[in-house]
Amino acid sequence: MISKLRWRRTQELLLKRAFSARSIEEHRARAGTDDLPKVLGPWDLTFLGLGSIVGAGVFVLSGVAARELAGPAVITSYLVSAMAALLSALCYTEMAVSLPITGGAFNYISISFGELAAWLVAWNMCLETTLSSAAVARGFASYLATLLGLQPSALRFSAGPLELDPAAALLILLLTAILAKGTRESSIFNMVVTALNIASILFILGAGFPKAQAANLSPFAPFGARGVFSAAAVLFFSFVGFDYVANAAEEAKDPAKHLPLGIVGSLGIATGLYVLMALCIVLMVPYQQIDINAPFSAAFLQAGMAWAAKIVSLGAVLGIVTSTMTGLLGQSRLLVVLGRERLLPPPLAEVSERTGTPIRATLVTGGLAAALAFVLDIGILAELVSIGTLYVFLMVCSGVLYMRYHQPGSGSSPIPILAALAGLVLTAIGFSVAFTFGASWGIVLVFLLLFAVAMASLLALPIRHTPERFQAPLFPFTPACGIGFTILLTASLGWPAYVRFGAWMLAGLAVYALYGVHGTEQRELEHQRERELATRQAAQANGSLSRRLTSLDREGYAGPMVSLELGQAGEGSGSGSRAHLAQQQRDFLRATDRARLMAGMRNSSAYDAEED
Repeated sequence: MISKLRWRRTQELLLKRAFSARSIEEHRARAGTDDLPKVLGPWDLTFLGLGSIVGAGVFVLSGVAARELAGPAVITSYLVSAMAALLSALCYTEMAVSLPITGGAFNYISISFGELAAWLVAWNMCLETTLSSAAVARGFASYLATLLGLQPSALRFSAGPLELDPAAALLILLLTAILAKGTRESSIFNMVVTALNIASILFILGAGFPKAQAANLSPFAPFGARGVFSAAAVLFFSFVGFDYVANAAEEAKDPAKHLPLGIVGSLGIATGLYVLMALCIVLMVPYQQIDINAPFSAAFLQAGMAWAAKIVSLGAVLGIVTSTMTGLLGQSRLLVVLGRERLLPPPLAEVSERTGTPIRATLVTGGLAAALAFVLDIGILAELVSIGTLYVFLMVCSGVLYMRYHQPGSGSSPIPILAALAGLVLTAIGFSVAFTFGASWGIVLVFLLLFAVAMASLLALPIRHTPERFQAPLFPFTPACGIGFTILLTASLGWPAYVRFGAWMLAGLAVYALYGVHGTEQRELEHQRERELATRQAAQANGSLSRRLTSLDREGYAGPMVSLELGQAGEGSGSGSRAHLAQQQRDFLRATDRARLMAGMRNSSAYDAEED
């Protein structure tokens, strides 16, 4: 009887909550955005992005992509991957600036497509961040052993069918301790190690290009255009990480200015370094002779520069450290927002007063990643990371289009933009499948033309909302092309990746139905009680004040604000009285801002008396 009642209740909640979307104001009110200290500036965010992007991937994947998939055209493959990442990064930036709170893509999708879609995005973000940390850490033992003059497998040992990696697990646990100590301390550590990593990459370029031979570039694309895109799908793993900057948005000092610099800046620098490193390796060694496991170290050994090979190994070790740490940081911040929303247990959202960090979320992230890195092979981990990340990027690009053409609660119908999105996705799938599996060029061009028509149809739709602080350029082509690129790269992955992805999605749906939807409903009831209390407090505060003011809120909405008792300070008052009055106004407005948002009032206390 109890199970039947719970199942009936689950069905009711799924119908009620799965597709319900919240407003930006409600998200801010519920987020508790003062919990995490705002300590990250533009350089912190840029190095956070660089630390997560420029990791061990480029030191390993360049060899695989060049030798087996693209040949010297691996340079082009890196540019294709970078374009897909850039289109998604611009969409990420637009949403991150509009909603600078912890949670990244989860928050963006929840205000557009609703709770269930947001949960599935968060579920895949968990896959991306935790598994990428574990996957990158698996390379730590090999490069450390090489640096010490040992065999790559010397620091691992076999236990039946498993190859256990204690060095990877110990690295993750050490970085977890650093992250738990404090955001500012971990940011400084990340900046130092990332700077050393970039220095090692610059050394590779400086020492490698003098050994270049132009004849190695011929033939440039021995595996054809399909090989270039297959390599791009593999190399996309190297660009995972810029979205971690968006996850740390709540800790940014000035999100509107610093987040675009951190996200786009780090991606641009990483792309330049990747292309130069790919060009260096294919000029140094014929693509047929490139070592798959350690391409740069092997290239310098062939050139008789064993000392340079050790520096390359040091650079790879530093890249592993920064990539692993930033992945752990992004995942812990995601667990914070999922705990806040009760999609996961609420203790994960608690922030330590002593360190200013989410201790429980950090420890859970580190423990899980350490266990995975200890037992699982990097190949399986990397495939899951790529497809999970591509799904998240697809949803973010779609969310930007949806929010521009439809605003929940505005009275406009979402059907036109949903139809346009369906057309984009279906034609992109048709083009990607035809291109990847060797259909005739005529069929490929037909699907490409249909995709262009679907993209052009967006121009006929009325725009309902234009962000004021940051807008993705060349709208609507930027998010539309982002959708096309992510689907094309997804189609280039093998069928085992699709099977694992499907199993992961089914597991996510089960967690949402059995736990998440019940937790969010309980959080909603708590939020209603908080709003009622906040409404009473705001009414009491407003009742004690007499003169009405008008202000602009953070979103540019003009409306009646609260009343302020100006007393006798009039035009004849001195500058000291005016300064004192301005300070009183600011103090009151800050104090009532949270209460007004919790009460569901649209205009927040962004009023600054000194602007008048």
